[in-house]
Amino acid sequence: MLTPTQGQHLTRIQCASYAKEMLSNGFIRNHAVGITADDTSLRFQYYDRSKVVESKPFGIVNDEFKKLFMAMVCQLHKLSTENLGFIPNLDLDGFDLLRNPEQLPYNFDKDPSKLVGATYTFTGTDGSRRRVRITKILYRAEGIIGRCSIVVEVECLCKEADCTWHEKGKKKTRTKRKVMKISFPSKTRPSEDGLIGEARSKAESSGDSWALNHLPEVIDSIAFPYHEETTVQGRLKKHLKENYEERVMRVTFLEKLHPLSELKDPREIAQVFYDVLQIHQWLYEYVGILHRDLSSGNIMFRRIDGKVYGVLNDFDLSSRVRDMDNGPTSNQRTGTRPFMSLDLLNPVWKGGHFYRHDLESLFYIMLCLACRYEAPGVPAPEPRPYSQWFSGSDEEICDNKHKFLTDPLVLAQDLPIQPYFAHFKPWLNLMHRLVSEGYHTRPRPDIDMSAYPALKKHLPSKTLFDWQTLDGNVTYNVLRQFMSSFQEESLDTRWTGFNPDN
Repeated sequence: MLTPTQGQHLTRIQCASYAKEMLSNGFIRNHAVGITADDTSLRFQYYDRSKVVESKPFGIVNDEFKKLFMAMVCQLHKLSTENLGFIPNLDLDGFDLLRNPEQLPYNFDKDPSKLVGATYTFTGTDGSRRRVRITKILYRAEGIIGRCSIVVEVECLCKEADCTWHEKGKKKTRTKRKVMKISFPSKTRPSEDGLIGEARSKAESSGDSWALNHLPEVIDSIAFPYHEETTVQGRLKKHLKENYEERVMRVTFLEKLHPLSELKDPREIAQVFYDVLQIHQWLYEYVGILHRDLSSGNIMFRRIDGKVYGVLNDFDLSSRVRDMDNGPTSNQRTGTRPFMSLDLLNPVWKGGHFYRHDLESLFYIMLCLACRYEAPGVPAPEPRPYSQWFSGSDEEICDNKHKFLTDPLVLAQDLPIQPYFAHFKPWLNLMHRLVSEGYHTRPRPDIDMSAYPALKKHLPSKTLFDWQTLDGNVTYNVLRQFMSSFQEESLDTRWTGFNPDN
């Protein structure tokens, strides 16, 4: 038998799960609202990308509260679709179950609740008014709090014959296919288009034109802040102050890149990973940008004249190295959980985000590809290795990775690499050993040795340990030594101007 408190807790969880479904599927929303009811009371609930807000419980046993409840429901019905949370300028082509419930039994050929066929209208940074149609859903994050990106392929509906956005221009020459990304990053975080533009400008001005082949290309980007008086988010920020993380809705248009799943040659896959290592180092050392969110979805490629070039994509969570000592730019810890480093999953870790954390993520990406897929895009049969990294809580993933890196019994076992990826075994075994060795050699917390001065020399000094690189075990230079070749043949080295001490 549940206590009233336990029942209320379960009701909150159930309502939050509905909000997650609303914010992660169908119409793109800034926020969602709901009403929960249990045996004794009602509550209004509000969910957005920064906060969950709940009203005090109230009953409807007397006429006064009944009238108040009905008035609130009527007011909700009068709200515009934008005030109900739908993002502006997304045209659902007359498909509106909220305003026209009679549509419920109808079947639409192109149901815009799935977004395909919906159109989005915007004014670009050049002042041009454009309209694009969503043709394919490429990625959609699940969740309530966070940037919650949606990535879709789009086509331009502009009627101007010389529009450079058309798949076919005036001269019938094909232009690059485009994707639209809608996300809700922290207002204080550097913009993705700004960081990419900074990196591309550096490549062009410094003679490092090779880097352009390994960076995404932003076509346009528009930010929509939440007004302090006219939006719920703006009023919440004004009321809650530092207890509310201010966000913006950002719409970015980029050149469409190709996912790893489209590659069939293991050597080309190896080249992509080596390219990502090189561009990551160039960004960190030469431009002063740390990516901070390596994941399988952020490692892409483009093909130029038949040749594959690995591309490091998605700079939403990236930071300028010079700003990282000033504290976090978001209240949310950065990273994609299955690929996050052990440190960053551990709530006790206060050391910040080092570049070796990204290299550890690169290891997990390659490991999961080689062990969880029979071939690119072909999942291995269940149960697949490391599944808990994808479904567990932060604490469970942290415990599981700690065991993976430190348990002697686990370290003695062979990695479950699929036959297709057998030639990645030397890379993965080395990286497993290096990351494991780095965590093993870390000094333990300081203890008071004043009563035993003679024993102090037997304990490693915390000040002598290089935390940036796990004492030299996880560095760009170490990884380059074995990732620069595959099956005993050299891969293409794009950049030789790196710092050999990193």
